[in-house]
Amino acid sequence: MSGQEIGTQILFPLVLGTVMFGLGLALQWRDFWQVVRFPKAAAVGLAGQIILLPLGAFLLLSLYPFPALVAGGLVILSACPGGAVSNAIVFVARGDIALSVSLTALSSVITIVTIPLVVGLGLARFAQLDAELTISVADTLRQLGAMILAPMAAGMLIRFVRPGFAARAARVFRVLAIVLVLLMFVAGAFVAEGVGLGDVWFALIAVAGLIAIILPCGFVLARTGRLNHAQRVTVLVEIGVQNAATGYVVAGTLLQQPDMILTIGVYGVLMFAAAGLAIAAARAGFQRG
Repeated sequence: MSGQEIGTQILFPLVLGTVMFGLGLALQWRDFWQVVRFPKAAAVGLAGQIILLPLGAFLLLSLYPFPALVAGGLVILSACPGGAVSNAIVFVARGDIALSVSLTALSSVITIVTIPLVVGLGLARFAQLDAELTISVADTLRQLGAMILAPMAAGMLIRFVRPGFAARAARVFRVLAIVLVLLMFVAGAFVAEGVGLGDVWFALIAVAGLIAIILPCGFVLARTGRLNHAQRVTVLVEIGVQNAATGYVVAGTLLQQPDMILTIGVYGVLMFAAAGLAIAAARAGFQRG
């Protein structure tokens, strides 16, 4: 087995499964019912993640013809669910932790269905990939279900049966997930063998452009939703922080297009800058709203 196959077939799925298992350890079944308690906030947050992000990526790619591997990576990134790290960022930003956890969990479930739709349309339109390279809903449900839903459900089951143990284990898995994600980013540099320096610059421009589009739009979306301050902060952070591990799996494992992880890896570096901008915008603008 080559180094590329080890990365795409073993490491990336392992990282994603570990991240989702750790998230499950911190989840309770009632977290999914926050949408009932706060339907408007949940609807606004999910609209930002499921609709606004892909539209922002498609708009950017319509304005400039990025290289296919960069464009494909941006499409995949825009289809990914919210990242578990967003919960910690929402805590620092003094947002609504319960809403953040619910949005992360719900988007992880919903995007299993929306990923093949967004990715299929985006790759055909902006990356000029043949139809056989796209993924079907059935394949995505089967493969991402095994890597996302199964580990998350296992973690939630342990939380239900042994809450004390799960709380302790969740802290360990948060650290382990960070270590594995960093390892994934390093491995990605070797897996993406066909990437040149020019592609890196294009990826930087594409990711920065997407952030420049979605943060102002997310700001407007959160304000017009007439949410309270903590909910507005949470929605903006959730829109800006995506699960890069899912993107790596979709690009490298499901599509067998490891070069497309370049854009997702660049986003992984800039993600914290985006989160910082989101927090700054929340503190400067939302407190006046």
